[in-house]
Amino acid sequence: MSARIGDELLQADALHGLGQVYRLQSKFTEAEESFTQAQAIFARIGDDLGQTHASLGLGSVYRSQSKYPEEEESFTRAQEIYARVCVDWGRANALNEQGEISLAQSKYPEAEQLFSRAHKIYARIGSEEGRANGLRGLGHVYRRQSEFTEAEESYIRAQEIYTRIDCRLGRANTLRGIGELRREQDSKAEAVSHCIRAGELYMDLGMITDAESCLRSAKPYLSE
Repeated sequence: MSARIGDELLQADALHGLGQVYRLQSKFTEAEESFTQAQAIFARIGDDLGQTHASLGLGSVYRSQSKYPEEEESFTRAQEIYARVCVDWGRANALNEQGEISLAQSKYPEAEQLFSRAHKIYARIGSEEGRANGLRGLGHVYRRQSEFTEAEESYIRAQEIYTRIDCRLGRANTLRGIGELRREQDSKAEAVSHCIRAGELYMDLGMITDAESCLRSAKPYLSE
């Protein structure tokens, strides 16, 4: 019995990893299929953490396709499991992802509360990347509400952490946010600089769709 469960766990882990690869390549149909299969196996063998990781993966896929009800359902399911097994790191991740959902739906007070709660948990358990993720989310919330001073402060604090721990994806995402902030402040040269740097990092990570999006946003200003 234990050998069978071990084999299934390896299969589920492989499917989860495959889902992550497909998601980064913007192959969303394949990513959803891989995460769904992984989730089913994790559930069958009683691996709660595996289920939550697969749910978070599905949520990310749904977000990339603007399928917000499905995204919210996935992250809520993950948070419920994390709360049941008392895993603070997972709860914070789920709260952070729910903040992203609220942000995408322009529910700014709700998003700010969710990111703040996630940031506090990350700080308590000593997760540097988590703290940076929460700060970056808050930066997005403040920027969308034209609270530029607060947005810049949050982005800079997030970027300092990402740089310190050498998290290139976090750096790229934050540079992109700062680029948008500079564009909204009509600082065109700085907006271009940040977007190009973000695009280069995305390209290095193999995230072609994100890289092209950043470079497209900078292109109108290059001819001015």
